[in-house]
Amino acid sequence: MRPYSFAILVIALALGGCGGLGGEPEIVATVAPSTSTESAQPIPRVWQPDIANGARIFAERCVDCHGEDGDGRGELVLAGSVERPLDMTERASAQAKSPLDWFEIITEGRIENLMPPWEAALSEAERWDVTLFSYTLAYDEALMALGESLWRKSCAECELPTIVPPVYSDVEYGAQLNRERFRSTLTAAQAEAAAAYARMRTLTAEATNGEAAARFDLSGRVQHGTGGGIVPAETVVQLRYGNGDSGYRVAETTIDAAGEFRFEAIPRRDDFDYGVGALYDGRLFNQRVIPERDEERIITIYDATNDPLVVSVARILLSVEPVSLEGLGFGLYISQILTFRNSSDRIYTSGRGFDDGREASLLVQFPKGARLVSGDADGRYVVIEAMEGLPDSVIDTLPLLPGEEHYARLAYWLPFADAAQFEQSFSNLIDAEVLVTLTDELRVESDWLRQRPDAMAGEGYIQYSAELTMEAEPQVNFVISSDDGAVITSDSLPALLLAAIALAAALLGAIGLMKRRKDESGREIAALAAELARLEADHDQGRINHDLYHRRRRALKANLAQRLGASDD
Repeated sequence: MRPYSFAILVIALALGGCGGLGGEPEIVATVAPSTSTESAQPIPRVWQPDIANGARIFAERCVDCHGEDGDGRGELVLAGSVERPLDMTERASAQAKSPLDWFEIITEGRIENLMPPWEAALSEAERWDVTLFSYTLAYDEALMALGESLWRKSCAECELPTIVPPVYSDVEYGAQLNRERFRSTLTAAQAEAAAAYARMRTLTAEATNGEAAARFDLSGRVQHGTGGGIVPAETVVQLRYGNGDSGYRVAETTIDAAGEFRFEAIPRRDDFDYGVGALYDGRLFNQRVIPERDEERIITIYDATNDPLVVSVARILLSVEPVSLEGLGFGLYISQILTFRNSSDRIYTSGRGFDDGREASLLVQFPKGARLVSGDADGRYVVIEAMEGLPDSVIDTLPLLPGEEHYARLAYWLPFADAAQFEQSFSNLIDAEVLVTLTDELRVESDWLRQRPDAMAGEGYIQYSAELTMEAEPQVNFVISSDDGAVITSDSLPALLLAAIALAAALLGAIGLMKRRKDESGREIAALAAELARLEADHDQGRINHDLYHRRRRALKANLAQRLGASDD
């Protein structure tokens, strides 16, 4: 048996029996104070800078120092009152820094250069308007003409981005475009021109390569799902659309007196992701949109509760197989899917937050002695390493919606010799179906789990199941043992290994070596396939950022294709 193939099989079977994973679930996230990991300043939630408004602000507030053209020769500079600031018309000055860098300077000021902070005087949107206006002062007609010709001639089949993320400078974005769109055929100067042209197009017109884009309208209503709850007047509704290659646009509107909202003339593309959500009590209640479905969207918002008694464990799925992992040694690889249920009409969270804006919702403890192998989904979990008397655990930061099943997928390693005690405690009540699937060289010893001979997960596997209800000190406890020593443990491994090596050398020789290499490649392929499946599931459930999803998916598929090619050699 190839390691990890079992985990893929069991997870596939488990997900096939779990409703709601492939639909259009609501996605709830706390609105963090910042989406930048490298800066205290936030990338704008509404990313639609108005450079015409930026020009007005610049003329009213900036020309005394920076000059009318941004060349740094304003009246105060010419009078000797202040030193000459940065010449914004110089490409070398602009191209190396990102708009986010400029936004931070405008927000925080540069007191040592007598530039005041504008955070109090200008709104966030106004600061972004003047940021992008001033950033593009270095774009002249020759640069725009070169950029346009490159897109038309060297990348005729490419689509212009709908947005250029403000975290990228022209140098950085140009290098990315050169790799991904122009097959590394451009010089550095040409790449920067292509980036500048793409950025300017996103600020002045829809990037549709001159073709009329298909459009659709989206309407809906916001309702309150908590008894007695009231939808606040002028609740903000947010629309987000795009993809990882071309970027994302965000638009906002407010509800009317009837709680309804409408977005019109939204660009419609098959490769775009769409989501719409309502902002309420510091959270975005979001749901995926499928343009082909001409229907009114109903977004339900909820008040919050931190009463742990409203949450129970509804399903515990375990798959177990013996493996040897680098750095950990021989043991049991355990894949676990936990399903939690919120019985209230409020969204559940503990009410305790982290500095980055995430909230703690659930504590999931591992069995005693276990070590986490995988399970983090785009920063969803906070890992707590074992302390004296306590096992490793994770804190889930996704709130639990009322009436919907909440899934936690984790994988961990448990040391194993002839037997292992599986002992997992829970912080919530248990009223759950328990299903344990093992390879057929393992057995479960338990007075409450029963073997299911008629429900095998597949050839070479065995299952145990039970209905478990526990209110006081909820815990899952049983013993995993080997079937008459069929499992190669760490104690018996040295002698068996020596015998196997001698036999292989005598009988197989070079053929054995080739086979081992092929099996190794197969294990790598299986592991990559499993990771890709987990990524797709996390994206379907809205647990992973779209940009990060597309980047990871491309990397995994490329790696998988490479391994598949190698396995055929």
